[in-house]
Amino acid sequence: MAIPLGYLSADPARGIKPGGATEVAVHAAPCGRITGVTVDKEHDRHAGKKVWIELCVEVPVELCDVVSEFLVSTLGRGVLIEDVPEGGSGSGDRERIRAYLGKEDLDAGLLPEIEAYVMDLSEVHSRGTDLRISTRPVIEEDWHEGWKAFFKPARVGKLVVVKPSWENYVPRPRDIVIEIDPGRVFGTGTHPSTSLVIKAMEELWTARGWLGKDAGGRMPSVLDVGTGTGILGITAARLGASWVLCLDVDPDAVETTRQNAFRNHVHHLVSATVTPIWQIEEEFDVVLANIDEATLLLLAEDIVKRVACRGWVILSGILLEQGDSVKDAFTGLGLELEKGLEEGEWMALVFNRPH
Repeated sequence: MAIPLGYLSADPARGIKPGGATEVAVHAAPCGRITGVTVDKEHDRHAGKKVWIELCVEVPVELCDVVSEFLVSTLGRGVLIEDVPEGGSGSGDRERIRAYLGKEDLDAGLLPEIEAYVMDLSEVHSRGTDLRISTRPVIEEDWHEGWKAFFKPARVGKLVVVKPSWENYVPRPRDIVIEIDPGRVFGTGTHPSTSLVIKAMEELWTARGWLGKDAGGRMPSVLDVGTGTGILGITAARLGASWVLCLDVDPDAVETTRQNAFRNHVHHLVSATVTPIWQIEEEFDVVLANIDEATLLLLAEDIVKRVACRGWVILSGILLEQGDSVKDAFTGLGLELEKGLEEGEWMALVFNRPH
């Protein structure tokens, strides 16, 4: 999947001129208020360039996670989260969530579905009247250029540094620099759900003696489920792998992964495909899955079937309160929990398959 839990802290739409934003206080507005939004007219106006509808939801901070998760699961792509500054609409304990809808999303009726969800939430929550929702058209070309200013080189683990293709970085000795151009796909490595996997991979590779030039024996095969930009699969190849297979249901993600594999000189090790996991026959020494809880539970049996005997599974995209349900599902299928890693409200789980 291109994005499961692909949250970013920067706003990719800054600097983009809005084209007729509409804003309503959801507790007072009828559900039909913003459901007539269309990209057809905007598409014509901008000479065939793809136009997205930016959906902006302002929420009290305590509702940010639940609304973000709903948007991610409904749209199948990432959202962007930023603090609402003091003096804005509401006080400083609010956050703004931005999601992007294409024509296919509007045709599928997802906008009124989202609006209805937000309005239902506003009726049951004590601060529900603080929820606000707005829309505006955003030209894809400007969107992707606009947010580049917020993607900078970042040290993710002890060894791994993630940098965008357009930024320079002078590496330290033993740094493993992963160069990523997200293209149309979210996934820059800086969100805790991704960085936790990279840290777990560093620890596992070090403990097993798999680290690149230091490895003297057999290198692991790796399956990356829901690859997005390919960042985890490419990191595995750079750490040391015999072969990496990256899966995603989004063709844009598959193409972006292939391009990023070439960019990092591991294209001979990394393959990417839209083939679903249940059609994959091979077993792998390591399976990575940074997706959301619901998808992890849905694919649990398929993930476990792809793990070789004495192999490893690293799962992420899991909120702390979801950890027990994911742990129980995978241990119930025969895996043993090796460890859990936490960062903020997120966690990753590392399992091994004993037999």
